[in-house]
Amino acid sequence: MQPRIGIAGAGLIGGSIALRAARLGWTVAVFDTDPDHRRTALARLAAASAAASLAELARTCEILVLAAPLDATLAQLAELARGPVAGIRLIVDVASVKGPVARAGAALAAFVPTHPIAGSERSGPAAADAGLFDGHAWTYDGARAAAADAVAFIEAMGGVPVALGSDEHDRILALTSHLPQIVSTALGMRLAASLDDAAVADLCGTGIRSMLRLAGSSWTVWGAVLRENAGPVAQEVRRLADILSGVASALEAGASDTLAPGFARAAATVARLHHSDER
Repeated sequence: MQPRIGIAGAGLIGGSIALRAARLGWTVAVFDTDPDHRRTALARLAAASAAASLAELARTCEILVLAAPLDATLAQLAELARGPVAGIRLIVDVASVKGPVARAGAALAAFVPTHPIAGSERSGPAAADAGLFDGHAWTYDGARAAAADAVAFIEAMGGVPVALGSDEHDRILALTSHLPQIVSTALGMRLAASLDDAAVADLCGTGIRSMLRLAGSSWTVWGAVLRENAGPVAQEVRRLADILSGVASALEAGASDTLAPGFARAAATVARLHHSDER
């Protein structure tokens, strides 16, 4: 029998899960506080129904996905911890910070903190894609009682399960996800100071535009992430700032040739990532 899946949050990630689940023949129900998202979910995401509340959604599903922004996810876990979740065999979230989520859901036996390493600067159900997770790592807490069910769910979504504890997840994602967002945003802030100059705007080519892609992301999503993972992210920002300060000092000293080894290491890193992607 195909499972009944409930998705709380019909944005990019939740919407993509809904599309994938519908493709698999699962019965999909959604809950979202945004009425436009609910309407789009019913019209585009092949959702069979839209629940009026999280409690109503939880009563109708076997698998429950919490796909709201971090603060809303924490509130949803607190609500679920206060009430019965009979009939639900698996609860997962998709937040990009795991420490506070793991603590909030500690009392829920069916809950497994997870995080798909896939996404976009775009948001909302209109950006949803059933193939969004194909071949992408998707972390889960392997120490949780329902971990095996989480692995089966991740594989059904097309993801590659990666067992990872919450603290280790947050330390690594500070470098691989949260720092890139800060760098792109900082570049956008720097450019904003000069963009009124028409010549500057005309000369923004593909290089800077590609680096600015993440700067289009919403503070609604990132505010809570940066608050909850502030320490590890600050550490990574300072490490990058040290590298940039060293580059500035070399340039000012007329020693640009000393940057060559760094360029070589960076190029080798890119090649290594490309090689990994091709495997």
